[in-house]
Amino acid sequence: MTKSRVPRHPVFVVGMPRSGTTLLSSLLDAHPDLVIAPETHYFTRCWPGGTIDSWADVEQMLARLDQQPGVHDMALSDAEWDAIRDQLRVLEVPTHGDILRVLIETYAARSGVPAWGEKTPDHLRKVPEMARQFPNAVFLAIIRDPRDVVLSLQNLPWSRRRTPEQAWTWRTYAALVDRYRTNYKRRFFALRYEDLIETPKACLQDVCAFLETPFYEAMLQPRQREDQHFDADREPWKRKSAREIDASNREKWRAQMPEAERVVVDVITGRWLSAYEYPRPSIRWRPALIGRILQRLGTATLQRARRTLRKIRSGRAFSNDAAPRWTEE
Repeated sequence: MTKSRVPRHPVFVVGMPRSGTTLLSSLLDAHPDLVIAPETHYFTRCWPGGTIDSWADVEQMLARLDQQPGVHDMALSDAEWDAIRDQLRVLEVPTHGDILRVLIETYAARSGVPAWGEKTPDHLRKVPEMARQFPNAVFLAIIRDPRDVVLSLQNLPWSRRRTPEQAWTWRTYAALVDRYRTNYKRRFFALRYEDLIETPKACLQDVCAFLETPFYEAMLQPRQREDQHFDADREPWKRKSAREIDASNREKWRAQMPEAERVVVDVITGRWLSAYEYPRPSIRWRPALIGRILQRLGTATLQRARRTLRKIRSGRAFSNDAAPRWTEE
């Protein structure tokens, strides 16, 4: 029998939203020596930059964390919050890394497992800061065909960007993944969503080798449990992705995405589509298609300009209000 080895940790699962981070987290969470915490959004919604200078800063960060839906899903008791504060008070000068570490370690302690991780997709942008705050941390990034990502993002309450903006975000994230592979070498691992759903065992074996821990067959079946890491009523789009590996969940853009949308994504993501070995059907350029593309680009540009103007007018500064707006609507 293979002797159990504790996975390298903490493990941070990152990637563009709707790229398979929920599925990957569920599969990792089925490892007997690893627990993956819900989305904290610590470095995307809570962290103001800079350092912790006083206990008031600690309390401010805890207040902002307590406004995150994923942290609510941890269902931490008053006693657990008190324990978090007690552990932080013992530290002479707690860091942002200490706050996040103590929070998740408190959550993970319920399971009695030796290693922990967390999944916030957009933490991909913050890998350099997180690598500094957590010197032993490793990062798992998952990449998915941008056309399927754009389709999956449509009509979600927190996704207000148009196709051109989403495509540009995917391109930005793909470039970051490529950069981190070089900059962080043994600490950063990337896989394609399509490979994970087509050959899950081989992919998970590679992931476990990266984490320096044995692969377990149980990882092929995401845990079917009541204490799932999200509120299914609040985030119904995560139900399926957290429960099953669906090998057919790919290239839906071929049948469901309008041609103009597909071409916009193709043109914006450009060489990165080829770099990640995604197919690029030939484009039959014609006036009607060009007109529809220009219309979409114009609408996206106008929407972005309005959003930027509202942000400038609001002049919002860092405060204790860190709740995502979509949960209030």
